[in-house]
Amino acid sequence: MIVCLSVSPNALLCAGPSTDKTLEISEKNAKALDNLQNYPDLEVLSISCLESLQSLPESIGKLKKLKELVINNGNGCSMNPVLPESIGNLESLEKLVLYGAQDPRDAGPQPGKRHAFPKSMSQLKNLKYLDLGRNGLDEIPLFVKDLPHLKEFGFAWNMNVKKIPPFLTELRELTTLKLDADGLDDLPDFLNQLPKLTQITLGDNCKITQNAGKMRNLKHRFPKVTFQLEDEYDCPAN
Repeated sequence: MIVCLSVSPNALLCAGPSTDKTLEISEKNAKALDNLQNYPDLEVLSISCLESLQSLPESIGKLKKLKELVINNGNGCSMNPVLPESIGNLESLEKLVLYGAQDPRDAGPQPGKRHAFPKSMSQLKNLKYLDLGRNGLDEIPLFVKDLPHLKEFGFAWNMNVKKIPPFLTELRELTTLKLDADGLDDLPDFLNQLPKLTQITLGDNCKITQNAGKMRNLKHRFPKVTFQLEDEYDCPAN
């Protein structure tokens, strides 16, 4: 196991390499991100509430055994780091959570502009779980269509999604689609082309959840799908 000594309130002196398979990064040990090359066996990397983080290091692409990368900020933190092109080298990655991790709105010390997703994201062919929720996105990024093994896709709480793109029909392994609070008023029929889709969450899409006729219609049009239609928050009065 890697040995780390605190040499100042914000710095660690570490020696390695480490055989650790899990690493959790927060403000307390943020310097560990500068030494990812010391974790060749890492399988799970999680980063939370690191609001000063400007970009993930290029060295993250060297984590060939990494299976999970989780940056989940819930509703308590604001993050907007640049994702490096080297992220596409994570050939073992199966789970990628960027919930609130690419949100330029009220991004604290960072510029309030959206960073483009790296083109290399299309290379993450082994991804089974992807969550891009609460990032202020108004459309599903094009790279998603290139993830043939994706089973669960989270895109909730993006608030102003204009439409669901037809390229989702290329995700033949998709079973679960999370679209809560996306400002939707309906779903396209082409989602019926997804042979394994069995669950869609739509809570807090008030134009749907506050319309009994629309909810019945969805259940009729998608007989193989179980819908979650409960609202977490009160919908505004009409």
